[in-house]
Amino acid sequence: MRALFLILGLMLATPALAQTKVVLADCKPGGCRCSLSNATGQEAAVTVGLDLPSDWENMVLVNNDGFYFWSYQSREDIDIVFDGDGKCDLELFNAMVPEDGTWKSSVRVQDVKGCLPQVAQMLPPMVDGTGHVKQIVWGGKFHPSQFVVGNAPDGIRWTEVRPDRFDGTFPIPDNGVLDVTVTATATLTAPDTAEATMALRIGAANGANAGALAAIGMANCRVDAIYDFARIGP
Repeated sequence: MRALFLILGLMLATPALAQTKVVLADCKPGGCRCSLSNATGQEAAVTVGLDLPSDWENMVLVNNDGFYFWSYQSREDIDIVFDGDGKCDLELFNAMVPEDGTWKSSVRVQDVKGCLPQVAQMLPPMVDGTGHVKQIVWGGKFHPSQFVVGNAPDGIRWTEVRPDRFDGTFPIPDNGVLDVTVTATATLTAPDTAEATMALRIGAANGANAGALAAIGMANCRVDAIYDFARIGP
């Protein structure tokens, strides 16, 4: 309920000075990061799926963990609401645009620990993305699903943190025995390079016999991989 009142307060606060580009506040517990985007109000509204207020130039577009809303509150007051220090200096934001062309992947780090020997032997080929080559037309915006090779859909659910950074999870049904989680990140580090990580964790599910799983080496199975992607040609 407190969060609801805070959000309502942000929406109804006193207007600030008008601007011609959208001011964006990316917020999470601990504060916000504020930037002046390259987007107009209409472009931003379409991107995040909001109606465009007639006086959007006097407002800040707030992103609270993927939930967007317009606010009249100042950047400093918005930062305080999210338990920041009241400072949210405006950064000039120029979204990096990946280059169209031929991209190739490679695995820089691949580490398997605490897994059953048979699993340890099976997992590296599953996470190995070395040598995959793909022609990519980005359409002016980075998204990690573009790196998927072939016609299979990307099984990872990606969440945009910034235009150049995504966090992902791979949904795995509960089987009552093993607790399996897969998390990922993907970052555009330059117009012609990107980096991704994958972390697989296997342990005992709630109520499962953790001792029995530990005896066969499956109580704390950890697999980590770091991938590099580079544009190698047109």
